[in-house]
Amino acid sequence: MKVALIGLGASGLFCLYGLQKSKHEIHVFDVGVDFSKRIVCPIDSGKISKCPPVPCWPACIPATSGGIFNDYKVITSASPVIGGRLFSLLGQEELQLRLDKVKSLILNASPKPIPEVHPDQQDLDWINSRTVKAGMTYHYQSLIHCGTDNAVEINGNILESIDKSNMKFNWRRKVTSIVRQEGKFVIISEVYRPRKYEALGIREEIFDAIIISVGRGGTKWLSQQEFYQDLQPEPGQVDIGVRVETSKVFTEELDRRFYEPKLYYQTSRHNDTVRNFCSNPGGFVTPENHEEYVLVNGYSKSSEKSENNNFAVLVSKTFTRPFKNPQLYSQHIAKVTNMLAGAGPLVQRLGDLKAGRRTKTLENNMIKPTLEAMPGDISLAYPHRVLEGILEYMEALNKVCDGVSSNHTLLYAPEIKSFPDRIPLTKNMLTKIHNLYIIGDASSWTRSVAHSAVSGILCSEHLTSLYIG
Repeated sequence: MKVALIGLGASGLFCLYGLQKSKHEIHVFDVGVDFSKRIVCPIDSGKISKCPPVPCWPACIPATSGGIFNDYKVITSASPVIGGRLFSLLGQEELQLRLDKVKSLILNASPKPIPEVHPDQQDLDWINSRTVKAGMTYHYQSLIHCGTDNAVEINGNILESIDKSNMKFNWRRKVTSIVRQEGKFVIISEVYRPRKYEALGIREEIFDAIIISVGRGGTKWLSQQEFYQDLQPEPGQVDIGVRVETSKVFTEELDRRFYEPKLYYQTSRHNDTVRNFCSNPGGFVTPENHEEYVLVNGYSKSSEKSENNNFAVLVSKTFTRPFKNPQLYSQHIAKVTNMLAGAGPLVQRLGDLKAGRRTKTLENNMIKPTLEAMPGDISLAYPHRVLEGILEYMEALNKVCDGVSSNHTLLYAPEIKSFPDRIPLTKNMLTKIHNLYIIGDASSWTRSVAHSAVSGILCSEHLTSLYIG
């Protein structure tokens, strides 16, 4: 069969690894350049200090995949709560087998040893004694942390190890649409030019099967395809919050034991779920440019360290009828925040937010920011219910890490995680449409590097075993 793989992030890369043993003709489409030509963020290398209006090329999205080119934390333990929803499809034993495979491939591809985090019983007793008093719930996870500075080499080594004899790569190629035609798929694509919008090098090709691996950033594109409603999607979840930056002195015990603990909290008034995400001890806050708006994110390196820790605090919301577009809702909040900050991220001292006043300067603040952002007032852009959940979570977290709720702690906005519509899939990542697979975060079944990679492996296993020619 002639198979198209669209997108080469975590799910696409690991799917491709599995497909090297198949008899299929694999065509890869990716808007980015070849992995060997990808570069680090110009902010990280000191070339610029502020994220430009248009994403950098080829350092930033959509030229590279966020998860496996930014921080690169990989959850290595099967959980029904963390990383995605594959646990409900596979069960613990089968999911763990795939996670072990992902871990092994990454460790073998790394240019240097990668630290592994495995909390023991003493660690679990320590965290449980504190979370119970704080009214929080800790969810166990083990993980490996590759670091942003190792990402390009690890991904490049995995790609290099693949037997490409049955593969054709279309780098810098944007798939504009997929159209069904007599049981097959017509892909229309063009050369990707990030700063020029005229069509260039338009091409049409017919394929027997399609694997969509476009990530969370490609969900809008996916929803615009002619077959989308036949997938029977349901509105997904959106997480709205802030990127917290505080002194790593306050979190050092937690960091040492868990590196990135998963702490969940239910708000007292609205019963909303609030969670932390993407902790980066000794890390840096960074902008995340989406062309129409700029979000904030965080990362850390294996070598260079800051004096701070940063992590997201997110309030989860799922909407019901008649509203069906939570992504649009979250994007509106992001754009309003950017507008208040003069077209970029906004930062506010936690003490100022509690007091109901705008932050005007960070000149004498105890916590020194690792990202240049505009001081301001997040409450002018965020819904009151969301801010109430964030503040309540920070007070609870302070009972686990004394000092983290200091007035000097910094809050960056907008930090938003929009999840795709929920799409029904088999355990092989096959949709209701024959020979159409969706893997990774675009499928709605994953929200982590590890689970995205597993979804790619599941898809490759199915294609390899079911179709022999």
